Amino acid sequence: MRATSPLLWSTLLLLCSLISPLQAATETPDLTMQRLTQEVFERLEAKEAYMKANPAQVQMVGRELVNEFVLPFLDMKLMSRWIIGKSWRTATVEQRQRFETEFTNMLIRTYASALLEFRGKAVNFKPFHRDPKRKDAVVKAEFSGGDGSPAIPVLFRVRIDKQKEWKAFDIIVDGVSLVKNYRSSFGAEIRKVGLEGLIKRLSTHNTKQKKG
Repeated sequence: MRATSPLLWSTLLLLCSLISPLQAATETPDLTMQRLTQEVFERLEAKEAYMKANPAQVQMVGRELVNEFVLPFLDMKLMSRWIIGKSWRTATVEQRQRFETEFTNMLIRTYASALLEFRGKAVNFKPFHRDPKRKDAVVKAEFSGGDGSPAIPVLFRVRIDKQKEWKAFDIIVDGVSLVKNYRSSFGAEIRKVGLEGLIKRLSTHNTKQKKG
């Protein structure tokens, strides 16, 4: 499958994990992200000694944290629908579910692999503004590596779902959209082998990565 920049994925992992379900009337998503940033770093710090002593378990720890902090706060169905575009409309219910499952499994491994890149990093959130008439909004932030390099702008497209929870459906890092990036690469795959072929390739890729 198409490779993605480690910096992009490491940034996405940290920042995706900071979006939490919340009462729309009591807390804005930027404040929630700031509050949870400290919690995420504390969890990483608490696990660091264990991961250094047990390098074979790093992936397992990473997957556990991704499942706990990231996946519950991503709108995977909406992301999947936008990524495969018009193919979603013609896909069967089973194909939609299989694509979402395989895409999710791919993200879990990708995020878990990038987990340890967050030590020493910092995130600065910008003032949050939202049109109260809209269900979606944009949270602005900057990612800093602490090494003197320029800060990287990050935009989170979030929306309130039917349960009145904020969830992310796209993340734009330094102008690169997660959704558009995959829509481009997967779109090329669909044109070559069809949606069913893409799903099978994702499944094969995930199986190989799991065994590896």
